[in-house]
Amino acid sequence: MRALLFVLLLLTFVLWVWGIRRAATLFTLRVREGRITRSSGKIPPRLLSEIAEILERAGVTTAKIRGVVRDGRPVLLFDGEMSPGTAQQMRNVMGQFSVAEIRNVPRGRS
Repeated sequence: MRALLFVLLLLTFVLWVWGIRRAATLFTLRVREGRITRSSGKIPPRLLSEIAEILERAGVTTAKIRGVVRDGRPVLLFDGEMSPGTAQQMRNVMGQFSVAEIRNVPRGRS
């Protein structure tokens, strides 16, 4: 009985952590061969366009970019090849948007 209770508590904790992380994620972009190949979540078209332009100019071939909420502000997290200068350019662009502007992108426009 204790083992079952422990498993249920562990499962509840894992689902809670997963839910919090998911709620904090605004969007995810996958980059392959210098182009955004997949996106999920909501992202304003202008932000997506500017990020794509920066990636193309910098020649980034493989990366994962996540837009998340930290301390009430949107920030970018990077995995893969990304120079500090390229990452900073994208952070500068992201800084032009509020969390509300990103979350309120109408469906079909991201």
